[in-house]
Amino acid sequence: MGLMRDDDLTPPKTAEDKYRVMRQRFADCESAESTLRNQAIDDFRFIWVAGSQWDNNFGRLRGSRPKYEFNKLRQSVKQVINDMRMNTPSIKIRASEDGDVKLAEIRQGLIRNIESQSRADEAYDWGGMYAVSCGFGVWRVTTEYSNDDTFDQDIRIKRIHNPFSVRFDPSATELDRSDAHFAFVEDTVSRAEFRRRWPSAEIVSFDSSLTGDRRDWYRDKEVRIAEYWQRVPVSKEILRLSDGRVVNADDFDEEAAANPPMDQMGQAQSEPITVEDRRSIESHKITMEIVSGEETLEGPFDWPGLYIPLVPVWGDIVHVDGKDEWYGMARMSRDAQVLYNFERSNFAEVIANQPKSPYLYTAKQIQGFEREWRDLAVDNAPGLPYNPDPLAPGLRPQREAPPQLSPGYMAALQLSSEDLKSTTGIYDASLGSRSNETSGKAIMARQREGDVANFDYQDNISRAILYTGIIVNDLIPHIYDSERQIRILGEDGSEEFLAVNKPVWDEETQSYLTVNDLRQGKYDVSITTGPSYTTQRMETLDAMMQLAQSNGPDGMLARYGVLKAMDTPGMDEVRDAYRSLLVKQGLLQPGEGDQPPEPQQPNPKDLTDAKKNDAQAQLYGAQAQGQQLENMQLQQQLQAGQMLMGMPPPMQPPPQEQAAPEQPPQGGFFMGGGPGLDPTAPAGQPGYPI
Repeated sequence: MGLMRDDDLTPPKTAEDKYRVMRQRFADCESAESTLRNQAIDDFRFIWVAGSQWDNNFGRLRGSRPKYEFNKLRQSVKQVINDMRMNTPSIKIRASEDGDVKLAEIRQGLIRNIESQSRADEAYDWGGMYAVSCGFGVWRVTTEYSNDDTFDQDIRIKRIHNPFSVRFDPSATELDRSDAHFAFVEDTVSRAEFRRRWPSAEIVSFDSSLTGDRRDWYRDKEVRIAEYWQRVPVSKEILRLSDGRVVNADDFDEEAAANPPMDQMGQAQSEPITVEDRRSIESHKITMEIVSGEETLEGPFDWPGLYIPLVPVWGDIVHVDGKDEWYGMARMSRDAQVLYNFERSNFAEVIANQPKSPYLYTAKQIQGFEREWRDLAVDNAPGLPYNPDPLAPGLRPQREAPPQLSPGYMAALQLSSEDLKSTTGIYDASLGSRSNETSGKAIMARQREGDVANFDYQDNISRAILYTGIIVNDLIPHIYDSERQIRILGEDGSEEFLAVNKPVWDEETQSYLTVNDLRQGKYDVSITTGPSYTTQRMETLDAMMQLAQSNGPDGMLARYGVLKAMDTPGMDEVRDAYRSLLVKQGLLQPGEGDQPPEPQQPNPKDLTDAKKNDAQAQLYGAQAQGQQLENMQLQQQLQAGQMLMGMPPPMQPPPQEQAAPEQPPQGGFFMGGGPGLDPTAPAGQPGYPI
């Protein structure tokens, strides 16, 4: 950790003091990380620049011998980088304290739109590539005007092309460097460009009269300039207002708020707002100016937020001996890659020479034919002349056995290849190659080993994106502070346009209310990590395809899920038609604009059977009524005959309540009594008198 200097504690009194402090701060940044940065640049070049893997002692020792590169490290680094690209974290906004849940969703949709319009994925990917490769990447949050004909501004997330141009306060200890008191973003411009952009600025001649700290800023053909960001302590007063807001006293007009303007009817357009309490606090502000080594070229400008809008992303970072040490995947894997290149080059050299079985001959035998024998390796000569040697009668030049390939070469190559896997944590299964795993579960387990071994890179970029969300969330009330139309994006990319900070008249309260006020409330920032929405949709499509194989209601619903997950031209009409079919069948609840399901139509066969049963019941009822009338007539005739003969009429049995059978027995009803003759029995039935 860098020590706090006296210059940092005492505000500079003169302009010369100010620039002296600035130059000293820059020198402290350089001295604190010069070794780390040189190593990181060398690591980055080692991975991505062809020919850089022999820039070492091995390369010098081999001289003009073959020096081949088999860059296996690059593919391992790309595996980690591309895995990060597939699982980019998403910024989430949650309401806290007096925040509103709906406004939190609006902020989150606004941040999605900011990322989309900024092409923030480029910044995230670029910073992540440098972090994995050499240990340090960075991007920035900035603002710009929405159009050339407006004063409205938008927030943007931009990549920084060269992360090594950014230098943070060496005394900062937080991983996101949110506690840094200053930072630099340096650049160099030609002297001609310097004069064009700042014609009134002075370019100090590059000569021996310059002191040492100025020599770093002025060179023969170039001038160093830099964005100089500072965290400046300030004292300010905050106010608590009658409407519940807490605002900065410098940004609030008490008189105008207490006396709102009148409308045409002479009524106040809003409720008067008064100050209920005030408090002085010690805070800070962020300033930025573009400086040369001698003066301020532009600015200083006040940044609207509370954070220096530079977001670092780290690879591996540890704290050793009072300072941070950081590096990427290349640092611990370079030796294995260098050895692999060395051994493969030796192997190729041996293989190239092996087919050329050497000739054994005397000097006399090739005397006068040296050129033909020298060019034997490149010429396809049909024959080779030679001289008989008197000292070797009967002998001619003969081939000897070729050199045998040492088994040690293959063992060394295999060891170097395994060393690369173990130092990077990336095994064959992670790269899609066949290995000793035989089952799908074993392959997935080995792939997870690679993911877990390098999960710290994913975790570090998640922290950086979280800090980006904190910076953007802090800027929203200051940038989107007026009535305007904004676009918000949903998780699936759907867009919606909203009016924010818009005053509307409320009839109930007889006052103006602000709709979608982005200036109010407190909101927390978090992130979620996982596959992108597109990846999740494809996984859902896979699962739905399996369920859609069945023919029941669940299969119909799964097929509808497949149609929803597919995003192809003309699919909307098919999806809507299938939804209408499911709604009519009662498998889906009708939504807005859907026709409710029609009442279920009865089965025609059931209708026919019901009508037939009803007709039979009516027939049986009519037959029963006819039989009953016939029995009553017979009984009356018998009673009349008995009265004529002077016999008393028979006693009427008490009426008995009998439930009418659904279907009367064939031939009518029995009308009482036990066995024997029954004068009331219908003709042709048992009991009828003969």
